[in-house]
Amino acid sequence: MALTNAEEAAAAWIDATLDAGQPIPRPSSLDAIWDNPAYAVYTFGVITVDPALLDDTAERVNITLPRRVLKRLDAITKTAGDTKSGTIAQLTLHARA
Repeated sequence: MALTNAEEAAAAWIDATLDAGQPIPRPSSLDAIWDNPAYAVYTFGVITVDPALLDDTAERVNITLPRRVLKRLDAITKTAGDTKSGTIAQLTLHARA
């Protein structure tokens, strides 16, 4: 259970760091951690992070929306001076999961 929480925390940190335009550091090898005296007093575990979290490659998708929702999206997009794709991305990134 605790490692699941650690994986969720790592995923949230990665997402927030990328949203802030900051780089994600490369992972350390286990040997480098074991050999680092600064970590001698710590106990640590290994978690898995989905590589898709680091992928900002644009992907074309086809969505279906009711006309009334599409009209709202168009209005938001026009007000923001953005594209529909950009508006959907911004709304998604700022939504609470």
